[in-house]
Amino acid sequence: MPQSPSIMTFRVLSRLGSFALVAVLCLGHSDDGGCGGSDEQEEEHEHEHGGTATGATCPTSNAPTAQNFGTAFLQDYCLSCHSASATGVARQGAPLAVNFDTLDEVRTQIERIDTHAAAGPGATNTEMPPANRPQPTQQERATLGQWLACGAP
Repeated sequence: MPQSPSIMTFRVLSRLGSFALVAVLCLGHSDDGGCGGSDEQEEEHEHEHGGTATGATCPTSNAPTAQNFGTAFLQDYCLSCHSASATGVARQGAPLAVNFDTLDEVRTQIERIDTHAAAGPGATNTEMPPANRPQPTQQERATLGQWLACGAP
């Protein structure tokens, strides 16, 4: 049975209306790549928020170093995702360009690490590691803040 032109027009417009709604919603997210943005863009944006700078300071004596703190902390809490050797789902959304395999890589990310995982007098940041991963103690987060404040030696 042939359909009337008004029913056909209504069906076409209702489908276009749904499409228009999706398009408007995507445009609202244009700052992060919109709908269909690359996974890397989404991953980079996903971790940009972070917390507040901790205000941690480097102790004048017994300062943490890579040898007595940093290397073990990174191994225990960071490198399972933030390593160039971690790929795909093993990265758990960690941005591809954020790796902590070397101290130089850590040093380029000091502010980011501080606002995501460290503690100090100004803030305790617990965004990292993700909730489904082992978590550092408050003291470990405070020592991380100090280590970063020292420049991650």
